[in-house]
Amino acid sequence: MASAPKQIDLTGLRRVHELAAARFPHDYLDVGLGAIGLFLNDPPKNAGYRCTPTNSLTIAGLGVDGIHVGCVTDSHVVDPMAPIVLTIPMAFESPNFIVGETLHDFLCLGCRNGYANLANLHLLFDDTMAYYQGIDDDDFDDRAPKILDMLATELSLEPWADVRQHFDELQSRFMPVLRMPAIP
Repeated sequence: MASAPKQIDLTGLRRVHELAAARFPHDYLDVGLGAIGLFLNDPPKNAGYRCTPTNSLTIAGLGVDGIHVGCVTDSHVVDPMAPIVLTIPMAFESPNFIVGETLHDFLCLGCRNGYANLANLHLLFDDTMAYYQGIDDDDFDDRAPKILDMLATELSLEPWADVRQHFDELQSRFMPVLRMPAIP
């Protein structure tokens, strides 16, 4: 029997961000979860790009090229049990990818290597899948491993066992629920 999905809400994620910022400060590099490629939006709102699903609330950005992560929802409130979509505005052909069944599942994807390299999904798909399957020991920021360990511990995160298989399952299950803006 499968266990119930774990629930993490934005309050818990913000708490970990603040904890990381306090424990691992830096004079000029990004603080908190920004050091691992996750820049929280407060408050969450639809990013409004032509490729951002209309039924999503942007909860974070990756810090480059408008790439953002959203919760798929029909309300104006983030549902931690809803699918998570990554939108890459510069990926004109296919800008959206489902990157988590829930917020917890999404956070599990990057709990080893961070979230910044998700920006490469549209250009280097196979390499990105391999990157998230493995462990990256070449950290740009020496705070990253400590922040990732703290994030995983605080939120009970475990990496996806088979990244490519889980990713493919998420696309087939949840891509059909995305609603795109009307093209003028």
